Amino acid sequence: MTAFLALLRRDIVVASRNALMLLTASLTQPVLVVLVFGNILPRLHLVSDEFRAVMVPGLMSITMLMAGVQGVLMPLSTDLGGSREVDERLLAPISVLGVSIQKVVAGAIHAGTAGLIALPAMMLLMHKVTGVEVHPRWALLLPGVVLSGLLSASFGLTLGTQVQPRFAGLLFAVVLGPLMLFGCAYYPWMGLAVLGPVKYVFLLNPLVFMSEAMRMAVTPDVPHMPTPLLVGGLVGFTVLFVVLGTRSFARRTIL
Repeated sequence: MTAFLALLRRDIVVASRNALMLLTASLTQPVLVVLVFGNILPRLHLVSDEFRAVMVPGLMSITMLMAGVQGVLMPLSTDLGGSREVDERLLAPISVLGVSIQKVVAGAIHAGTAGLIALPAMMLLMHKVTGVEVHPRWALLLPGVVLSGLLSASFGLTLGTQVQPRFAGLLFAVVLGPLMLFGCAYYPWMGLAVLGPVKYVFLLNPLVFMSEAMRMAVTPDVPHMPTPLLVGGLVGFTVLFVVLGTRSFARRTIL
């Protein structure tokens, strides 16, 4: 446990040195989307006013997904691709499984911090620009942020260990782009009832559960996924990606 905490502290210190860059990267997309979809398009009567409230939790989930994946994927790609810094971690008095779990926890902290910073910024911007107020339920939001952070970080571990480092840049276009479009970030899953049984295909997308968790906590008046299905999806995908990611991490690091 001492080695685990030491490695985790090291990652947090390194991340804090790049806090401004990470903050800018986390806030740029949600702020711009709020300005365009929350202010410009409603004034042009191209989207409904209700869309402003629907998109806030979705943007928060996207922010956490991107932050969690980047927080694990990018350093891991560098380690496995050339620097092999991960070898130094493996020499510490901690198992390979412990090193991979530590990376997931560090990525989850990164994702949760990004989400909790993005939400107040979007709430303030929404209120100042559009007059729309969002009242999150913090008792539900904080557990949802923890679970969503772990899911996004474990997903980043899986991607980072399954894909060759030279193809890491393609993941954002080939994998993360479609995930965001079909992840119920800009529309509630319950609204997909108009598609019939097709709506259950969306459950194969882990971002759906993150979006619905944020929707339940941030905009509880908007219809959201039933709680048992939501929690089961978050936990199930997290366990799946942790298992896949740790196995791939062991294969890539133990030469």
